[in-house]
Amino acid sequence: MSVPSYEGKTYVAYLDISGFKQMMTNKEKVESVLNKFYTTLYNTVYEVNSDSSPTKMNAVAVSDCAVLFLNKDEHEIVDQIEGLSKMLRFIRIVNRAFIDHAFPFMTICSIAYGMFRYENRRDSEHMRKNCMRGRAYLETFLDSRLEKPKIRPSECRLLKRGLDSGFPKEDDFRLLSSKREYYYFYWMLNDPKEERNYRRRYDETLGMLYDPLIRLLKDTADQTFDRN
Repeated sequence: MSVPSYEGKTYVAYLDISGFKQMMTNKEKVESVLNKFYTTLYNTVYEVNSDSSPTKMNAVAVSDCAVLFLNKDEHEIVDQIEGLSKMLRFIRIVNRAFIDHAFPFMTICSIAYGMFRYENRRDSEHMRKNCMRGRAYLETFLDSRLEKPKIRPSECRLLKRGLDSGFPKEDDFRLLSSKREYYYFYWMLNDPKEERNYRRRYDETLGMLYDPLIRLLKDTADQTFDRN
């Protein structure tokens, strides 16, 4: 069954492979990563939709990114608690699969709640027409691309704008951490008590990336100076 048309309030997520442009120089890696990306999305949609809930996950994937959204009947509002539970579970499953691949890779993910419209329009020869619009879609796309603070590799965050209240402290909700206008979802953790240590190690790891670059710049500048 194709992705059904939907119009109403729901969760929308924009999921994007981190560092995909750098992978383009390695044909074997790109093909393997994209195959893993599409296969995992496909299998996980069926996995999280196997329960009896009328709220269903949908994924529209193009190249190195995917738009995820939840729907019920065509014009029914998706419940904020039930819907987010399913969205977080999906994000956790796919990201853990991606880093367990032969060529491990990371994604960034931005989630928003609000009005969304998806039209599964009639196909014609050599053309497939899919139309997506609405505040939730626009906000999650812009947040993943333009907003500050810039989302970093492996991060998944939920915009607080449009949400009614907080969330229960159970299941994947335990791994949500409130920071200003966002909830950050630590899908890689099993215990929320690990968050502080994880963030410290993450920042240290990012910081270490500058050391080799500084050494390269210094060595190159020294060689140039010697020649002059």
